[in-house]
Amino acid sequence: MKTARCFLSGMIVASLGFWTALPSQAQEDGPQLDANRSYQTVSYRSNEDSASDSSSSSTATKADENATSDESTCRWCRDGKLSDPWTLPQPASLKNHGITAGGWIEGGILSNQYGAQRNGPLGFEQYGDGFKMNQLWGFLERKTNTDGCGWDVGGRVDYLFGTDGPYTQAFGDHTWDYGWNSSRDYGSAIPQAYVEVAYNNLTIKGGRFYTSIGYEVVPATGNFFYSHSYQMFYAEPFTHTGMLATYKANDVVTVFGGWVNGWDEGWQGADSGSMFLGGVTFTFSERTSLTWATTAGRIGTGRTFDDGTIGADGDVYMNSLVFTWKLTDKLTYVLQHDLGTNYNIGDADAQWYGLSNYLLYKLNDCWGVGGRFEWFQDPQGARVVAGNDGNYYELTAGLNYKPHANVTLRPEIRYDWYNGSIGPNGRPFNDGSSNTQLSGGFDFIFTF
Repeated sequence: MKTARCFLSGMIVASLGFWTALPSQAQEDGPQLDANRSYQTVSYRSNEDSASDSSSSSTATKADENATSDESTCRWCRDGKLSDPWTLPQPASLKNHGITAGGWIEGGILSNQYGAQRNGPLGFEQYGDGFKMNQLWGFLERKTNTDGCGWDVGGRVDYLFGTDGPYTQAFGDHTWDYGWNSSRDYGSAIPQAYVEVAYNNLTIKGGRFYTSIGYEVVPATGNFFYSHSYQMFYAEPFTHTGMLATYKANDVVTVFGGWVNGWDEGWQGADSGSMFLGGVTFTFSERTSLTWATTAGRIGTGRTFDDGTIGADGDVYMNSLVFTWKLTDKLTYVLQHDLGTNYNIGDADAQWYGLSNYLLYKLNDCWGVGGRFEWFQDPQGARVVAGNDGNYYELTAGLNYKPHANVTLRPEIRYDWYNGSIGPNGRPFNDGSSNTQLSGGFDFIFTF
């Protein structure tokens, strides 16, 4: 933990310095953030050319030319346009080996209409009693790139501190980074640490890495909304430890598959999980794609840990479908369906399933607007609020505003409602007394 605290202190100081500086000139070299679950994060950057019009009159003044040049390279939002974001200067020792370093800070607040301390089962945003730093994130990465021919070796390591930290530790088997917490809300995690080998169109990575399942991801930079869906938090794993191979058969079909030691477990696999992780992506055109991903096998043995908690037990089959359709150059629709079942656990099996719909509109480089509607069913009351068998619904509307190429503001408003039985833990919202809740808030992301 001493090492983690030193790393954290250094990153806070450096990040505050970057926030006050915010350079305005584009830097040609540096890492581009690409940390996400399916490696298909929707981009809200415009493809419009920001260069000055080549047909400008020859009588244009020098001031006009300078204004045009500034507009095309300025990182502050001007007329709906942004240049590329500033990135960390890369030391020669890293740059010469193709290694990039980067990260981001995310912080925000999401509160409910009742003024209750807890927001209920809203995933990472369960506490609504004040502003919090969700993610202080740093990474080192060397991407593999063979251009379809030859060998290459790479890898990636991520470090996370914040209120999202405890949720991405190896809580599946209580090893590795589990328990690296500094308070009720804050903790550290190393959610990814893997090596990747590429040969022609085949890549194989081994270590700890984010799951390939689902649409929403843990890194804040990969999501449109501040809050998360029920499916992302309650239906899917966050991380795996094992090996995963990916093969690009052609421009349409990419397949992936491998072995992992369960869900959210560390290097030891102390709960004895053993599962298959795999799927296929069909890229039908530049506008449409479909990804089917599944994980199946022994998730654990129901081990009782030292703190009295009980690990996952039995076998699990879970699959996810994500359909992405770019309706226009600015409008994107995403449909996600999850289905899971936990069996061989005693008298009764547990099942869960749902649908999430996203409609995302990119006005320009600086502004985006989006909506999400979700239905999630927990028939045995085993996934969300223990003992409550029923249906959860949520409707979320939000904005993405980028005043600067390195800064994103994400205000949102969200309405949740529950329909089902009430177990011993009470109703989902307002400290167990309500089936509905209106909540709202915002966060900021500063990348470096």
